[in-house]
Amino acid sequence: MVKSIMMEPLDTTKLKTFVVIAHEGNFTRAAARLNLTQPTVSQQLATLEKSLGVTLIERHPRHLKLTAAGKTLLAYGERILTICAEARQRTREVAGKARRTLAVGVGHTLAIYLLPDILHELHRIQPDIDIRVRAGNTADLLAATAEGQVELALVGSPALHPKLDISAFMNDKLVVIVSVNDPWVGRQSVTLADVRKRTLLTRERGSALHASVESLLGENHLAGSKVIMLGETEAIKRSVEAELGIALIQGIAVQRELAQGFLKAVPLVGADIRRTYNIARRKRQPLSAPSKLLVELLLKSVKLKYNALAES
Repeated sequence: MVKSIMMEPLDTTKLKTFVVIAHEGNFTRAAARLNLTQPTVSQQLATLEKSLGVTLIERHPRHLKLTAAGKTLLAYGERILTICAEARQRTREVAGKARRTLAVGVGHTLAIYLLPDILHELHRIQPDIDIRVRAGNTADLLAATAEGQVELALVGSPALHPKLDISAFMNDKLVVIVSVNDPWVGRQSVTLADVRKRTLLTRERGSALHASVESLLGENHLAGSKVIMLGETEAIKRSVEAELGIALIQGIAVQRELAQGFLKAVPLVGADIRRTYNIARRKRQPLSAPSKLLVELLLKSVKLKYNALAES
């Protein structure tokens, strides 16, 4: 008689730890993201590997590498965690125990200059929706969407991820901004060669703005001494006002300062300065009713207010 073999079910807590380690590629960053200690993260991974009887991650001095088994489990793990989160939320909704929740990721620029008015309108129409906003750079938000931590993300370009559908919803353009006392005020135009001669303020690596500026000026230039990287768009604008340098920045981010005369814009010629903002969502995953409403309000707002920026 052949005895059936009872397999130990996967522990979703340890599975989540493995997925985060795989995405971060580093135990320290994974521990910070999970709000756990590094020894706890290492222990949870070791316990998961022991329960499966396989090695999931190869530890090297400077990096971690998924084994073939690890790559297989990562694909399943992402799906399992997403389904668990959806099952919990939908079950509580049906039982009347939970309000509808909208979890959305938003790039820093859109979070400041676009989203507030849209969320205000969303709350007016559907006050029973709990809104959870995660702000971050494009790379982090795409990963969070793929993992199911947010249902959709609003991010700049370039935005690519094999597990996501990404569609453009808004056009913009980069503008060169200078202080009101800058020698460039009044110039008819500047070129990329002119920009390379000045101290440039830009966002950190991983942000869509950094990627756009890097595509124009080159990776080597952004690694040079004439570039200052800052974590926030507001910090860039304030630094330009203080005459620390110039910046290439999204048009949507400087409308108010240009209108009020706090900054000046100089036309950049001979370069592709078009910018696109995108909606990222998991492939083959239908949007919830709150997310559909958000997208509807987003497209309506953009049509009325913002796409003219790219044409002006």
